[in-house]
Amino acid sequence: MSLHSLWVSCCIALLCCQFSLGCKWIQNGQYKFKSKMTLNLLKQMGGELVMNSTVPFRYTVPPHSQKWDDILVLYEAHNQIGKLYIRNLDNLTSVSWNREHLEMFQSAVHRQSVELGKCVEDAVQEEMTISGDMGLQGNTTKRMKRYFKKLEAYLKSKNYTANAWETIRTQIWTFVIQLDLLAAANRRFTE
Repeated sequence: MSLHSLWVSCCIALLCCQFSLGCKWIQNGQYKFKSKMTLNLLKQMGGELVMNSTVPFRYTVPPHSQKWDDILVLYEAHNQIGKLYIRNLDNLTSVSWNREHLEMFQSAVHRQSVELGKCVEDAVQEEMTISGDMGLQGNTTKRMKRYFKKLEAYLKSKNYTANAWETIRTQIWTFVIQLDLLAAANRRFTE
């Protein structure tokens, strides 16, 4: 084996090892930290979470599949959560939530979205480098987008009342817990 071939093989091996780690932001515990903060802020924003929710539909985060698919799901989820609160910012006047906690929550969700977006970019690079094919979960993200549209429609149908927002806050809290489980599975998968 020539020195050039050996060097190329070593570079490919190092590249594969780097990609096998998955999303560094998840691996180093930053996602877990921000997610825990997000859950705490959701609790602190308002009163007690209403667990007997009246939303007639649910969304279940898919179980762990492939690391990059999981990361895409996490990214899309945080994007949708952020959009839900930003798009309806003017309609939050009916709730007496702690505005500082609300803003901190929105900031934490945005940070998660940005960091996970970087991981999605890495995923795109890896998939194109290794297989030339993007096998990411398009159907899952479409279902998730429909779920968030239903949440927005629910808010609108209830005229953005405080009770409707409390129901949404509980839905998001439950949703974030599911995302944590997915991130934990992704982390265990790559350790």
